[in-house]
Parts: sequence; C-alpha cells; structure tokens
Amino acid sequence: MKILFFIITAFTLSSCAVAKIQDCPEEKIINKMPTIIDGNAPKTPNEYYIYKRERREIEEFDAAWIEKNCPNIKVQEVY
Repeated sequence: MKILFFIITAFTLSSCAVAKIQDCPEEKIINKMPTIIDGNAPKTPNEYYIYKRERREIEEFDAAWIEKNCPNIKVQEVY
C-alpha cells in the first residue's frame, strides 16, 4: 500500500511541472536606472518582458522558442 502511495505521489508531483510560455511577448524592457545596493533586499531583475500588458520575467518564457519564432520583439531601454 505504501509503494502505491509513493508511486501516485511521484507521478502527481512530476506532472505539476510548469510549462514555459511559448508566445511572443510585446516588448523587452532593459532597466538601466541606478539602484541602491542593499544586501538584505531581494534583487529585482533588470530585464523583463511585457506580455499581455503585464510584466513577466524572462525565465518564464521558452528562450529557444522565442529566439526561433519572435524575431521582431521591440526592445526598450529605460533610464
């Protein structure tokens, strides 16, 4: 019975993996604003995508898919 429980648990956990987004974002933002260095604060990434009018982190996307299928992503540097 315990073995069956572990098999079901392992299968459930492995099927919960989050898939990367395979869609073209509207634009890529590169934030070049000066930042305050604070060792206690979490670091916010300086580059991210705008996708469906919302900020989405680059690691949420399938990088290989984006490179192959989205050649014209607008890049905006903000200061």
